[in-house]
Amino acid sequence: MPVPTKSHAEESAPLSGFRFGAAIWTALAFASYINWIHLDLIELLFLLAPWVIVPSALALTPAPESSYPIRVFRTQRWLLFVAPALCTASFLRPAGITAALLASCWLAICVCIAWAGLNRLSRFRTQSFPQLCFSLAECYIGVGGVWLVASRAGLHPAGFKEPIVLLTAVHFHFAGFLSSIFAGLTCSTLKLTGWAKPLRIILLGTLLGPGLLGIAFLISPKLKLIAVIVIVVGQCGLAAGMARIGAANFPGTPIYRFAGSNPLSAIFLITASASVAAAMVYAATWALGEYPLQPMTDLSHMERIHGVLNSIGFGVIGLLGWIRFSARNAEVTS
Repeated sequence: MPVPTKSHAEESAPLSGFRFGAAIWTALAFASYINWIHLDLIELLFLLAPWVIVPSALALTPAPESSYPIRVFRTQRWLLFVAPALCTASFLRPAGITAALLASCWLAICVCIAWAGLNRLSRFRTQSFPQLCFSLAECYIGVGGVWLVASRAGLHPAGFKEPIVLLTAVHFHFAGFLSSIFAGLTCSTLKLTGWAKPLRIILLGTLLGPGLLGIAFLISPKLKLIAVIVIVVGQCGLAAGMARIGAANFPGTPIYRFAGSNPLSAIFLITASASVAAAMVYAATWALGEYPLQPMTDLSHMERIHGVLNSIGFGVIGLLGWIRFSARNAEVTS
């Protein structure tokens, strides 16, 4: 089956969308820093998802012909501006009905993406591991959207209070959605290498870990520790795969090369890999402190260190690496 080629405009869309979202998020961060608006660290890190992470990651994901919601977002890009803007406005209001209604606009986007994920899953099932990754990623974001609205409504699902409610929304947007997208892109890229089969097994931790951790919070600290270990193993495998792809992009590298070398993409991918590996070490330290040992770090440190490494180091820089890698390989193979 011939692979459809992309126009130059389609190839540059992920990077232009990334720059636009990153510019707005940077302005929000600066405005918060000088106290023009009040957004705490968790809120700022979450807002990376609607402004930068989700639109850019969706642009990198191959959408089946039947995936109507994804095609709409790619052609009607104003939807991915209005919903993040209203979501941002929800954080500038006290938790309650008004904030929840504003955040519901982003939930609507998340539900549409999750619907596309279910359609993808019903079409491909387990026939393609990358497509399974993309399916689960799209489903996870629907869960994240529900927890966002619960947070902005001031609700306490299952007795959880802030910042756990909002952190759960962050978890499913980053550890659930973005990591699974990266897992699919990594497996698709390494499919012709000896890494493919063993990496798929390890990456099951990336795919299943976020959901298992969400369930574990409702059941027991022991299961929570197991879930964190599963995620750590999966994410470290993902870091190794991304670093492998990055290393092969340096000119003159004596290992398997891809369609085109791109040193800048290599630097981004390797930096993102190092960031997520460091974040996972910190997550494991936190989990060990939760059960059965004495706490070795607290939640505020997790927010500042693990959160920043995971969202900016892994998420933003990793996206830049994948965007440049995909554009360069499309350019060379077209």
